Amino acid sequence: MTKSNARLNRKAGEIRDWLLDQGMFIGDLGVALTQLCERIVEAGVPLARSATAVQLLNAANQGIGREWHLGGTSIERLYPYGPETEQTYERSPYAEANRTGEWVEIRPLESPLNAYGVVPGLKAGGYTHYVCIPLAFSNGRRRNGITFATKNPSGFSANDFAFFRAIIPAIRCVMEIRAGDRILKDILHTYVGGDPHHRILAGDIHRGKVTRIKSALLFSDLRGYTNLSMDLAEEDITDLLNRYFDCVVPEVESRGGEVLKFIGDGVLAMFQEHDGNATEVCTQALAAATSSLARIARANTFGSLPAPLIAGIALHYGEAAYGNVGSGERLDFTVIGRDVNIANRITRLNGRLHRPILMSAAFAAHVEPDTQFLGVFELKGVPGEHGLYAPA
Repeated sequence: MTKSNARLNRKAGEIRDWLLDQGMFIGDLGVALTQLCERIVEAGVPLARSATAVQLLNAANQGIGREWHLGGTSIERLYPYGPETEQTYERSPYAEANRTGEWVEIRPLESPLNAYGVVPGLKAGGYTHYVCIPLAFSNGRRRNGITFATKNPSGFSANDFAFFRAIIPAIRCVMEIRAGDRILKDILHTYVGGDPHHRILAGDIHRGKVTRIKSALLFSDLRGYTNLSMDLAEEDITDLLNRYFDCVVPEVESRGGEVLKFIGDGVLAMFQEHDGNATEVCTQALAAATSSLARIARANTFGSLPAPLIAGIALHYGEAAYGNVGSGERLDFTVIGRDVNIANRITRLNGRLHRPILMSAAFAAHVEPDTQFLGVFELKGVPGEHGLYAPA
C-alpha cells in the first residue's frame, strides 16, 4: 500500500468516526454536508460538488435536496408533490441508481446533453466526473442518495472511489437517522400542530395530564355542511372542504396563530398569549377571521367551487387546555375545556344572528372600541347568559 493510499484510508476512518460522533448531532444538515465535504477535500480527494436527496413523509413536499460547491456553503431545495417534481426525478441519475442499486457514473464533458437532466449544468460548470450513489434506508425508503463531482481533468481515481466506499455506510447511517427524526416531526406537526407536536416529543404523553395556555381562540364553522355532504359526491365535498381550509389556515398561520384541530367542517385555532399580550393576540385573531372571510368571498366569486362557501367564525379569549385522553396505549392529544366549548357554541349563533363573525365579551374587551354589542344570549350546554359582540 502506498503512502497516499494509507493516508486516504486513515482519513476515511477519521471521517467515519466524525460522522458517527460529532456529525450526528449537527442540527442543520446543510452545515453537516458542508463540513463533511470540507473534510473530504482536506483528505486529498478532488471534490468540487456534492448533493444529497432524501425522501420525506411531508404533507407538502415529497423530498428535500441539499447541494454544496467548493468554497461555498450548502443550499437547500424542497421538492413539492406534482408532475414536475416527478419528471425531474425520473430524468435524474438518482432514479437509475435507486432502481438498479448501482452507482451511476457520468463523464459530463463526454455525455450527450439529454443523457440526464443534470448533465447540461455539470457540463457548463466544467465538471469532469460525477457519481450518484443510492442510499437505501432500512425502513424500505429507497429514493435517497448522495452525489460527488470533480473538475479534476482525469476525474476521480480508483483510490477516490475506494475512499467513497469506505465512508458511505456511515453517511447512510447518519442520513437515515436524521431523516427519521425529520419525518417523525413532520408527521406529528401535520396531524396535531406545531405546539402539540413539540410537547409530545418532549415527553408529554401521560394520560390525564392537562396543560393550560391563555389564548385567543378562533373557531370557524362551514355552515350548511350537513346538507352539502348529502347533496355532493364524496370527491366534491372533499374538494370543497380543502378549498375552505385553504381560505382559513393560511390567514391564521400568517398572523402567528396555530390550527389545533380540524373537527369535521370546523377549524379550531389559537393565538397563544406571551407576556400578557392579550390585546395583541386578540387583534391578530380578529384580523385572521376578517381576512379568512375575504378569501372565502373571493373563492366564491372566482373559484369554480362545487357549491358556495358560507362560514361563521367565533372568537373567544380564554384557555386552550391540552389533555391526553384515551385508553391504554391509544391516546389522543386533544384540546378540551370550557373555553373551547364556548367558542364552539358561539358558532351556532352566526347564522341565527346573520353575523359572519361573533365575539365573546372576554374577547371583545381586548379589541375595543371596534365592536358592536349584540345582546345577551344563551349558549347550548353552557351555563348562564353570555354577551356577544360583532366587529363594528
